[in-house]
Amino acid sequence: MSNFFFKILTLLLTVIGFIFPNINNVDYAKLPITFEIESIDDIYVPEDKNSTNVQEYPTIIRLCHQENESDNGTLLVTFEKWADTYPVYGSSDDGETWNHLCTVRDNLNEGYWNEWMPFLYELPADIGEFKKGTVILAATSVYGEGVTDSTITLYSSNDLGHSFTAFCNVDKAGGIEWGVWEPYLIYEEETGRLFCFYSDDSDPEHSQKLVYKYTTDLVNWSEKKECVACDDPELRPGMPSVVKMGNGEYIMVYEMVGFDHNPIYYKKTKNLDDWGDVSDYGKIVRAAGKTFGSSPYVAWTPVGGKCGTLIVVGKHPVRGNSDTGTDMFLSFNYGKSFVPVDNPIPYSLDPYERCSYSPSLFFDPDGTTLYYVNNPPFGEAGYKITLAKIKIAE
Repeated sequence: MSNFFFKILTLLLTVIGFIFPNINNVDYAKLPITFEIESIDDIYVPEDKNSTNVQEYPTIIRLCHQENESDNGTLLVTFEKWADTYPVYGSSDDGETWNHLCTVRDNLNEGYWNEWMPFLYELPADIGEFKKGTVILAATSVYGEGVTDSTITLYSSNDLGHSFTAFCNVDKAGGIEWGVWEPYLIYEEETGRLFCFYSDDSDPEHSQKLVYKYTTDLVNWSEKKECVACDDPELRPGMPSVVKMGNGEYIMVYEMVGFDHNPIYYKKTKNLDDWGDVSDYGKIVRAAGKTFGSSPYVAWTPVGGKCGTLIVVGKHPVRGNSDTGTDMFLSFNYGKSFVPVDNPIPYSLDPYERCSYSPSLFFDPDGTTLYYVNNPPFGEAGYKITLAKIKIAE
């Protein structure tokens, strides 16, 4: 389909979608790209079908900066496994089979136990004494059974994810209502700085806000800076995800807790250290009249025309329905507009309330393979960790 006709289709869907938000999604065959689900494979499945334990917050990377070229292409996944910290799984055959490599625990902060919100990242360049290709795990550790304190801790691995060692804390704060959560790492090539974006409850003027720090050596971190801090102190922007697009802009998506069903918003910038008016809520992510909420994640590939393809996923519909749990939203104009497509890993919203908390996206180096990992339901009341591998082409 030509871009001209797709633009007309997008405009019609947007107008009609506001009137009829339950309009069907765009068929994969009608996209200006090919979007082919190549395979769907389970990474982790509980042994007990009756288990009520929760597996969620999966994060995936595909190694591409390893000194040994044969190690590139290795897939690594970790996730929250309640009561068992962070198990790390690896695949050397592009996701067909998986092996448990290790289980990560906080060995830096005495009395703390790592529990929530892991995020995997591979260093694309040397940073201080940490070499290009080092795998970093960022996560939140908490203190005490009552969770009286929290810290965002970084772990490093130089053996392809077979072991991790905690080496620094990005920030420390209080417990459940005063903590620091949901770290996300991104490297700014122009300045050689590694940024850590996260949610911060520690400011008494804000129930929660989005902040960041940066480093040039992974040891010393900048002062904390705000990027979204709403005038309404009860609003809780959270779960930031950031990617650089082909036009040089960065786009950050985040949930806005405090509005009905936690809709997903976004902001753009050309400089990771400048997000403009931090009291600006940003714009809501919308596709054909539909919106979704909670647990957002964003990725971009140059494949898909002059603007490439931007993909945003989330947890549940806010306005409009989805037959697959929630839709994927695709943009071919750097986020000016989106179209909805079916979720490649469908799930039911009820009774599995923790499904799609929080999905993850990762592209291979040439941007033609999308790795999408999520936690669909399993058994009577449990969850598994599943990978969809999607081929994308012009």
